[in-house]
Order: sequence, then C-alpha cells, then structure tokens
Amino acid sequence: MPRDADTIHGRSLHSDAPNWQPLIDLVGASLAEWFMWMFDVELADGGKMHAYKHIATRRYLHLAEDGRAFFYAGGERYREALGYHAIREAFAGWESTSPEPDDTLAHVALLRHATERAVRRASLDDED
Repeated sequence: MPRDADTIHGRSLHSDAPNWQPLIDLVGASLAEWFMWMFDVELADGGKMHAYKHIATRRYLHLAEDGRAFFYAGGERYREALGYHAIREAFAGWESTSPEPDDTLAHVALLRHATERAVRRASLDDED
C-alpha cells in the first residue's frame, strides 16, 4: 500500500458530465472508442479527474483534465503515474480478451503509437 505522502485524495462527484478529451489526448480517438466513461473525481489539489474503463480488459485509466494519469490506490486515494504506464496497465491482456479488436494488427499499431507519444510527452516534461 502506498504511503499517504505518495497519494492524493479524490472525491467522486457522481455527475453526468463525461469529458472524453483527456482520454483522446492520451490514446487517440480510435483507441478511446474502447472505453466507457465511469465517473469523475475532484482531487484534493483542485483538479478534476475522469475514470474510463476499457470494455474488454475491464481495466481503468484515471486521467485528470490537465493530462496527469493516476492509478487507484484504494480508499479514495490515487497515485500519480506516467501516462505510458497507465496505458500499458489499461490495455494489459487486450489481445486475449473478448471482444478483441477487429483488426488486431492495426489496433496494436495504434496502441504502440499512443504509448510512444506518452513516452515522448514524459521526456519533454522532464526537460522543463
């Protein structure tokens, strides 16, 4: 279990206002179609985060509107993560799930591209 200092508290808002842009920005529009919007969260730092659930892997991507990615740490706590780690976690096992992508090779290429883009974005953030 992560230490509290490594996590941020988040309170579910129970709204009906999905925001798909953080997901589209991270994985692209084609891969975003594989997700359901589940809920939004108000973070203790004032940010707003959205929880998206992959329809096949049943794994979550938690993405703040400012582009940060998070892993759920339990008990209304979240741990910030690198975008490409969050992508890998959400898509883990996708190739062996149902429904599987219609064109597996094309979707694997899209996933690789999204991951590489997230790695580049993380590298640019490190330079700032």
